[in-house]
Amino acid sequence: MHQLDDAIDCGGEYFGGCLGHRLYWYCSADEDGRPVLFVHSINAAPSAIELKPLFKYFQLSRPVFAPDLPGFGRSELNVGEFTPEDFAREIAAMIQALPGDEVPDVVALSLGCEFVARAITEFGAKVRSVTFISPTGFSTRGTPSKKAQQRLKRVFGFAGFGRQAFKLLRTERSIRYFYGMNFSGFIPNELVSYALKTTKVANAHVMPLQFLSMGLFTENAVETLYRRLDVPVLVIYDRDPNVSFERFSDFENATHWQFHRVAPSLGMPHWERPEETVSAIENFYATC
Repeated sequence: MHQLDDAIDCGGEYFGGCLGHRLYWYCSADEDGRPVLFVHSINAAPSAIELKPLFKYFQLSRPVFAPDLPGFGRSELNVGEFTPEDFAREIAAMIQALPGDEVPDVVALSLGCEFVARAITEFGAKVRSVTFISPTGFSTRGTPSKKAQQRLKRVFGFAGFGRQAFKLLRTERSIRYFYGMNFSGFIPNELVSYALKTTKVANAHVMPLQFLSMGLFTENAVETLYRRLDVPVLVIYDRDPNVSFERFSDFENATHWQFHRVAPSLGMPHWERPEETVSAIENFYATC
């Protein structure tokens, strides 16, 4: 197992994933109460650090858990071909493994929102509520076809092209550029620094190349996943250069869905506007 610095300065532990891979989560269970599980996004260099501001806030009053998903961070990186169903199955198992008798609140970011929704609707994960931050799957644009995904996989697999492309993505200039798309102001140096570390670990390219092949998105996620949720849902959003939200309008009359705009922000409101983001989540929890 590779060695990587902690993304969050608290305790953590390794555990066996339901598919047999060695996974890691950051955890702080010093406080009593309903646990909160934080699920990061999927991109070229994600990890639990993406939800760090919220983890640190709720750590003071609730048991909190933030996994590195398979293929990222301190979890096992070379896990082979993964599907949205595989990610959802692992998240459902994590939810079931949380200590205590209370079902958790779950907070997810970007593509992690689709995985959480699938964990609930297809794998029976029991949660009290979900908070989606800048979620994918609400655009009127469709996902690439299976043929297009296969073409991308062949391109990335040809003569090591994918590894070479990943080397270009993992430079500091490139990481700052892509993070810059998600911040209307200052980019936190700790995000850039940790992304640089994670991308230089052996096999760090394996899962990002699957993401870049576009095979981890769910076709028509609104109908396939989000409409099937029967728990309270809070959506926090503003603008995001990578996704759009035209289909939020499908949920205007859904009584168990709430939408809160945190502006200005570009996909990471919990970093740019932490107080407003926390306030929205706390107000939401008070109504659940």
